[in-house]
Amino acid sequence: MDRQVHFTYVLPVLPAGPQAVSVLDAGHHLVGCLEYQVCHVCRIGYVANIAVASHCQGQGLGRHALHTAMAPCGGYAWSTSRQSSEGRRFFAAMEEETEVAFPARGVRCSHMRS
Repeated sequence: MDRQVHFTYVLPVLPAGPQAVSVLDAGHHLVGCLEYQVCHVCRIGYVANIAVASHCQGQGLGRHALHTAMAPCGGYAWSTSRQSSEGRRFFAAMEEETEVAFPARGVRCSHMRS
């Protein structure tokens, strides 16, 4: 990708509330987004959705967004919502890279609100 990208981070409003990492191109157009929740009490993370525009896929943007979300959560258990076939490949690669499992259809704790 010739254009520079920027990652923005949205802090949760509620304890264990929804958070997001957005991927913006040089023109500040949204080209990707990771929506997730983290509960520091229960030490779990939940990936609700991850998407990268088709013309930007394969450049590590989703990978970088997930690493950004996971950075302050060392040792936490993670899970995801349902996974598409592309999602299964992505999360299998991330499991190998991070040594963290990302089971599909994971459960959120009682502290997490949709």
